[in-house]
Amino acid sequence: MKRFISLMLVVVLMFSLAACGGSEKPDPQPAETTAAGDSQQPAETTAGGQGSEPAASDRPFVAATAEFSGDFYNGWTNATYDKEIRQLVWAWGLVMDTPQGELVDSPLVESKTVSDDLSVWTFKIKDGVTFHNGEELTASDVKFTYDFYMDKEALMATGGSSSLDEYIESVTVDEAANTVEFKLKKVIFTTDMSLFYEVYIMPEKTFTEAAEAAGQTVQEYVKANISNPIGYGPYVFEEYKEAEYVKLKAFDNYIGKAPKIKNIVVKVTPSETELDQLLQGEVDLLSRSVEEEKIAAAKDEDFLTYNDYYRHGGGTMILHTDYEAFALTEVRQAFAYVFNRPKVIELFLGEYGLASQGPYSKNQWMMYDDDEMDLLGTAANSRFEDSLINYDILDANGKFDEEANIAKAHELLDAAAAKTEGEYANLTGNATDGYMWKGEPLEIKITYTEFWSDTYNLVWNDEYVSKLGFKVTLHGLDWPVMYGHWTGDSQEERQYHAFVGGIGYLIKSNPRNDYASDKIMPWGQPSANGPRFTGGSKYTTEEWDQLLTDIENCNPLTGKDEYRTKWREFVKTFNEELPIIPVYSNNYHDLYVADLENFNTNAIWPWS
Repeated sequence: MKRFISLMLVVVLMFSLAACGGSEKPDPQPAETTAAGDSQQPAETTAGGQGSEPAASDRPFVAATAEFSGDFYNGWTNATYDKEIRQLVWAWGLVMDTPQGELVDSPLVESKTVSDDLSVWTFKIKDGVTFHNGEELTASDVKFTYDFYMDKEALMATGGSSSLDEYIESVTVDEAANTVEFKLKKVIFTTDMSLFYEVYIMPEKTFTEAAEAAGQTVQEYVKANISNPIGYGPYVFEEYKEAEYVKLKAFDNYIGKAPKIKNIVVKVTPSETELDQLLQGEVDLLSRSVEEEKIAAAKDEDFLTYNDYYRHGGGTMILHTDYEAFALTEVRQAFAYVFNRPKVIELFLGEYGLASQGPYSKNQWMMYDDDEMDLLGTAANSRFEDSLINYDILDANGKFDEEANIAKAHELLDAAAAKTEGEYANLTGNATDGYMWKGEPLEIKITYTEFWSDTYNLVWNDEYVSKLGFKVTLHGLDWPVMYGHWTGDSQEERQYHAFVGGIGYLIKSNPRNDYASDKIMPWGQPSANGPRFTGGSKYTTEEWDQLLTDIENCNPLTGKDEYRTKWREFVKTFNEELPIIPVYSNNYHDLYVADLENFNTNAIWPWS
């Protein structure tokens, strides 16, 4: 029996990294969450259906996902798969973007005024909007939400964080007019996105009364109920079963166009069985697929179809730059040279893999000079990209030159071992006898989720590692455990150096929100600055923070060229210092049932 289903696409571009506003999106699998929304309402996804066939809304739409962390409110962790649930539950804040990447007012906003100097933003909230629990959404709820995140002390006491208080001076409400006014401390290049884009509004009355009854702050109450979100978007959160699924149902009083599908199940689906479940009709969608074999198998099925696009992000390996030998730039560079990234692409992505040399994507205009804009969104390299260091030394046949890469790594390690100042004194030895750290054999511990086990064991096989002069060991962890070590939000002893994941990028990037030194928390608290990077050997901490501040402070009206120049310096620094190794970028495929019509996903417009 053919299945006829329809889906209203309602999405919003997410901008924050774990517990903060930023651009890095950690993923246990190669996935990223840059998405989009449209205030004029996007075309609804429709399918046919006549006679005895069941109505589209009579059965759930089932989307496959990796495991959730369960943090369904912003401000704490920010894994991709939790973010997709937020997109369905809230859809937007005060500002959203279109499929073309334009930032516009969301349907919550009846009108907006902005002062000439961009320092005062006033939003009139549309009447008649309600939360999923029936409470009316007003300007007071908007102020409550911003106050919630700007109370840094109360938020941090629960393990959360936010940067809103760094930019907003005050939030004032006119209840009679249902308006909310924001006075800014400073105007930054990404003001619209960073301050109004992903801040999902929360119900003031419900939360304050419940927190008071429980003897908690509102931050403590939300943290305690973080897996039971109350939004105002197209879908009401119904049930979360850890490691299994999230169930949602359509919201009858949704302010936008009513979703045709009345029930959605976002199902935790192991990568080993996800293709079989798609082929057998157990799931309707595999989003952001990257593996050549799975894509080919889906393309062979008449009842399936696909969308493909260049990923607005990439697969990465995050290096903790303040931990043991990875505190030394040369050690990170040496490790990058012996990391056979082309083999990862060959084993995992095949024809859909692309090389990458830094924190950028083919979809970011900042990568291109004005006369290169026709290359935007294509596989072609810009002049700037070609100027970056490529840590893969290739032979005459274009293959990874094992001998040359190992020799380059030894050259860097020998140079570092010859130094004696500071942390360099801890690195000794040589390629013949082996390199040592504090008198013990140098060991780099890589951790990943089960998804990556086969690929990384083939890349870092024992025979190859034996030639390096140092040890590389692989450690598989469940996603929440690995993510805790990645961000520092763990009570376990610190022991890992490198973390396999992925990053999603933004239309407007503010790297200060991810990589400033004040985004590093003591071990045991989550850090937005995943690699814990403070400038490496190129910059002092103060100089690094100043570069990020200069990027942030570019004028949003007149500073486009300045922003591009300084943003490129940020990318160049990451390319040289390697707090994050860009393993690959790739061509994404959303694989789904062919009866789903007008399902127009792209790099900034995902399914959710």
